[in-house]
Amino acid sequence: MKGYQFLENDFFELCETRKIGRIYMLLYIYLRGLYCRFQKPVFFWADKTARDHLSISQSTLLRARKYLKERGLIEFESGLGAQPTQYTMLGTVLLPVVKMTIRCRHTPVQGCRQIDDTNNTTKERLKNQVGIFQGTTKEEKESLKAKGLL
Repeated sequence: MKGYQFLENDFFELCETRKIGRIYMLLYIYLRGLYCRFQKPVFFWADKTARDHLSISQSTLLRARKYLKERGLIEFESGLGAQPTQYTMLGTVLLPVVKMTIRCRHTPVQGCRQIDDTNNTTKERLKNQVGIFQGTTKEEKESLKAKGLL
């Protein structure tokens, strides 16, 4: 399922041994969720959206990001003005394993176009077309009446 994350039973114990507090843990779980959603370690996310979702102030967000960076869990580059912040999730024990990666939306699709029915040639497709229903003829109606169906 896209965007799903699973917290192992020892996640909170590992956070406790690494001295990661509540607010820092909240931000890290939030960033883990984004990592699972985008399925890649580098992603962009707006500070305002993160603040609104977590109900924290800008200064708390800045302090938590700095703390997680010092602990070696994330890297980040703050965006200027309306630019979103670039987050890089560093591979640690606390980070979930993403099994399938998706490509960036700007990369072109490679390969050939898929045709609906590759086994039929054009002539065979024309031959297999069903014509427009014209209705039943008088002879067909009489035969159906004789069988008791009409």
